[in-house]
Amino acid sequence: MVESLVSMGWETNNNLDCIPFDYRYPPGETRFAEELKNLIASHISPTNGTKVILACHSQGCLLAYHFLRTQDPAWVAQHVGLFFSLAGQFSGCSDCLRWAFQKQWSWDGTNNPVASPSDMTWVGELALGLQSSVYGETILYRWGQTSYRARDSSALLREAGAMAVAKASDRYTLNKQTWFLQGARDREPLPVPTRIVFGTGLPTTAGFVFARKHGPNPNCKNPKCGGLYSQDAPGLITTSGDKGDSNWMNRAPQIWLRHPKCELKEYALISHMEIFLNSDILRFFRQTVKEIASGNDSCSP
Repeated sequence: MVESLVSMGWETNNNLDCIPFDYRYPPGETRFAEELKNLIASHISPTNGTKVILACHSQGCLLAYHFLRTQDPAWVAQHVGLFFSLAGQFSGCSDCLRWAFQKQWSWDGTNNPVASPSDMTWVGELALGLQSSVYGETILYRWGQTSYRARDSSALLREAGAMAVAKASDRYTLNKQTWFLQGARDREPLPVPTRIVFGTGLPTTAGFVFARKHGPNPNCKNPKCGGLYSQDAPGLITTSGDKGDSNWMNRAPQIWLRHPKCELKEYALISHMEIFLNSDILRFFRQTVKEIASGNDSCSP
């Protein structure tokens, strides 16, 4: 994406900067918000108050969303001109929950020697919980004859022996975070213009189906004895999405957007990892940036 933006005229370390984050930790548990605020402030003074554009992808959008929710709204409105999300993660990740109770595995299979395998310590992915406000009553996991919906995610973790992640979820689940509930429960808009852009129409894994030979073991305190650890190639529960996130997650912000019909923009058959390279989407990004810079937000009549 950086290379594409440079080709459009942005200059790295001048008016284009990137900020990394550690995806193993949940929002608010690192210095990300502090570092992002400092980075934004460092750009405002040299540009005589020109507001920054905050663009993000995937889980980076959850971190950026947390930042926007936890800063003083007046400061955000003064410093940020646009929040532009590309295939953003705005809830707990339903298919990612598998990482908490299965042996290490990778989306890339075994053919990519540099692919990072899953790790049961990734609290930033595994302990966010699954939100009924996003997934509703959809069945996301099956284990034998037992079905699990978003509201059952804690029960699934405990029955699978993933006690460490279950305990972390009691602390970090998004449903217990005031900043998250401002949108999911209170439907409070952000204080900045927003665009939520994502792909759709592609088969996307939402959860898994596992075989069950025995009932839950109440004495099991880790995944290796929980019955799911070594079940290779479980069945898939699929839905429509971008081959990374489901449309349930992608459309979750519509509950707090001021004008969701305008601020949500879907692109058919664009995958999760293609979205920031797609020329149509990059043109839309540039067009929106120019529009906001001119003081004319077409989604705010």
